[in-house]
Amino acid sequence: MQIGFYAAGFFLNAREKISCFVCLHDKGLEAFPINNLEFLKMPAGLKSVVNNFLIKSGYSVKRIREHELKYFLSSYDKSRELPLGAQSFLNSENPRLQSLRAAYRGLQLPVLQHTVWREQQLDRQLSLAWFRGDNLYVWQYRQLKSDARLRFYLAVLDVENRDKLDLLERLKEDGLFGCWTFSFTGRTDLLSRDLLDSVNEINYLDEHLHLSERSEFKVLDIGAGYGRFAHRMCEAFPNLSAYDCIDAVPESTFLCDYYLQFRGIGDRARSVPLTEYQTLSQRYDLAVNIHSFSECSYVAVRWWLEQIRSREIEWLLIVPNDPTELLTSEADGTKKEFMSDVLNCGYELWDRRPTYMNPDLREFIGVNDHFFLFRRKVAT
Repeated sequence: MQIGFYAAGFFLNAREKISCFVCLHDKGLEAFPINNLEFLKMPAGLKSVVNNFLIKSGYSVKRIREHELKYFLSSYDKSRELPLGAQSFLNSENPRLQSLRAAYRGLQLPVLQHTVWREQQLDRQLSLAWFRGDNLYVWQYRQLKSDARLRFYLAVLDVENRDKLDLLERLKEDGLFGCWTFSFTGRTDLLSRDLLDSVNEINYLDEHLHLSERSEFKVLDIGAGYGRFAHRMCEAFPNLSAYDCIDAVPESTFLCDYYLQFRGIGDRARSVPLTEYQTLSQRYDLAVNIHSFSECSYVAVRWWLEQIRSREIEWLLIVPNDPTELLTSEADGTKKEFMSDVLNCGYELWDRRPTYMNPDLREFIGVNDHFFLFRRKVAT
């Protein structure tokens, strides 16, 4: 596939070495780290010619400072020390992780045909010990881009206005494992995208499913990542009896198991290896898939939907990456819709709405995600 190339620049570190190559093309802005190259100084006359050409084309060039690099590349906050033992345990040489990788490679399942979560992507973007940073799991600064603090604050105000369960007061953020956080005057607690997204999603589910009023309920989280939503759901609902996490990426299974135990919720939440998917319960009240099906192939989504259909789960929440459609990510770069496949599994669309209700806010913060809530049809 050819990509139209518009502009390029180099990030210069304090030692005058090129450490980042940034290019703007028709697929968006992309940054690549480059090491051990001497800075190639451009003659002043050539700089002027290039600048004039770009300005006439509607672009400008600016130097990317080191503190701005997190707007373009995966990153994490190292200001808080890792918990005791985390650094030595959370590494690629861990026998448990190596065992999971080997076991997953031996499976003949369509969900292992990764189109986004490839090993190269994981190696480039994920630091295991700092798994709550800005990476494939949760975009943070890269989502908000410039004016991140202001944009995040406006998002907080919007979610706070709809936080009927008072979760922003009840749930806490400690910034551990590299999570980027924000603090604001008059607020004693740290805030993060991990927390804010969870509060928003939990309030939405409670509005429709009345989870807080149930005596007990069970959840299946497909594409659970490191266990972000499992952690927050267990904190929010004492009546949540079981929360099962499953993922087709061995690093996710490994991290999720560690994180659930670290947060002290292992008695209610568990990370189920893909090799043991047949041990999943036959009864759940809710299945969730948050920013995961959009990063899977069509055959993978079909396989997961069959697991949901066969268990006759009443409610299904999908939050896709695309604003208004349910689309997969194929190996050749194309996308396939799978709304019809969800409906063919016996579900009807119960509700669809933006995760942020105010259209002006959505435009300003650059977040156009939508909730897709499905309910299983009652047999007649």
